[in-house]
Amino acid sequence: MASPAQAKKVGIFFIIGMIILGLITFRVEQIGRFFKRHNEYKAFFQGSKGLKSGSKVSLSGMYVGEVREVTVEDGKILVKMGIEKNIPIREGSLAAIVPDFLFGKSYVDITLVPPDRPLLPPGSVIKSRDIPGFSDMLVRLDQAMSSIELLSDTLESAKTIMARLENGEGAMGKLFTDEEIFDELKGAVTNANVIMGKMARGEGTMGKLLDDDELFEDFKETVNNANFLLAKISKGEGTMGKLFMDDVLFDQLTASVENANIILGKLVRGEGTLGKLMRNEDLYEDLQNMMANLTETVNGFRAIIPHGAFSSVMYTSF
Repeated sequence: MASPAQAKKVGIFFIIGMIILGLITFRVEQIGRFFKRHNEYKAFFQGSKGLKSGSKVSLSGMYVGEVREVTVEDGKILVKMGIEKNIPIREGSLAAIVPDFLFGKSYVDITLVPPDRPLLPPGSVIKSRDIPGFSDMLVRLDQAMSSIELLSDTLESAKTIMARLENGEGAMGKLFTDEEIFDELKGAVTNANVIMGKMARGEGTMGKLLDDDELFEDFKETVNNANFLLAKISKGEGTMGKLFMDDVLFDQLTASVENANIILGKLVRGEGTLGKLMRNEDLYEDLQNMMANLTETVNGFRAIIPHGAFSSVMYTSF
């Protein structure tokens, strides 16, 4: 029977042997992959998400190659991949960088498509899709939290509004709690229903307008006449048409208005005979005195000359 020390040595040698066997298996697999022939494909992404040269490339989870190069081109991340030659990559496949949150390594995964799709020739660009990374998830989580906070504030505002409504504060609150306002609103609705009923029965002016065909035809004819007049005006026919369309008449009217403004301005400033008559009080008093003297003279002639003779004198004077 083996001693405990010998059993311990056997166990250690067994563990070391298993580790060596695993390393040899891993290296053989790596060497086998190295000697396999590969086709190069490309894909463009918005971000690398920690992808680097040597990262795994899989086809729906199955290992098919490795990332050869990660560079920047035309403002995007260009990923060049070496995919085993016997693996068919077809049109319609989508490449995505999948973040590995557990081991901190990212890899490229390509989707499978139906076998009736045509093959993509080596060197082609595989269409890509972006999968949110950990940082993107944190940003979205922060946005979601902000939305929740905004929703909470909205709910608080809604509670405040509902409390004010229940207390009868504000116009809406009074509408909900004040029976007098409610009765007035109810009366207004009732009156509106009465008016709508009259209109539906053709009563009143609006009712006849809606229900009376003859009145409608008259209104239609009036509209047609208005359209006819507007058409004549737009063609420059008639006085109004010429006034609107004839530039010469418009210019003459404008000149007349300007002259009238000039004359009114002189009158206001007291210029000219009429202006002095309107502004000069002395001239106005002299004219008033002259009219009074003339009236007194005429009355004197009437007193000393017979009525018929006075008429004859006045007639022969003019």
